Amino acid sequence: MIPSRRLLSAAVCAAALALAGGAALAAVNAKAVIETREANFKSMGKAMKAMNDGLKADTPDMAAIAANAATIRGFAPKISTWFPKGTGPEAGVKTEAKAEIWTDPAGFAAAASRLEPEITKLEALARAGDVAGARAQIRMVGGTCKGCHDKFKQD
Repeated sequence: MIPSRRLLSAAVCAAALALAGGAALAAVNAKAVIETREANFKSMGKAMKAMNDGLKADTPDMAAIAANAATIRGFAPKISTWFPKGTGPEAGVKTEAKAEIWTDPAGFAAAASRLEPEITKLEALARAGDVAGARAQIRMVGGTCKGCHDKFKQD
């Protein structure tokens, strides 16, 4: 049986509405993804600041340094998953992520993967109570962050 024009028109309209709703849903999801990743980076920044400030003290609280390093270590292996396609500048949502994250995904993944071993070393040094080692290693961690920010984050 051939559907009537009215039924066919209704089906086309329903399909168009479904697609429009899907686009709206994708925009909402992009916004949520961007907000979540920014919150994660803020948590990492807060932990990094606490470690930097703590290591400037005459007698740093190495347990606090280790705890903050563990926070960053927990996030580190996930960073490259926080940037799915559609969550860049084209999403229409304010983001500091540069387009290079998506145009050079291998470079971004490589840069992001450098953080985990460096923060793991810092955490181990802090747990061992090695103040001098931790002070040297925090510079390595900061350099790793800077290397990624320079290429993949807008100022």
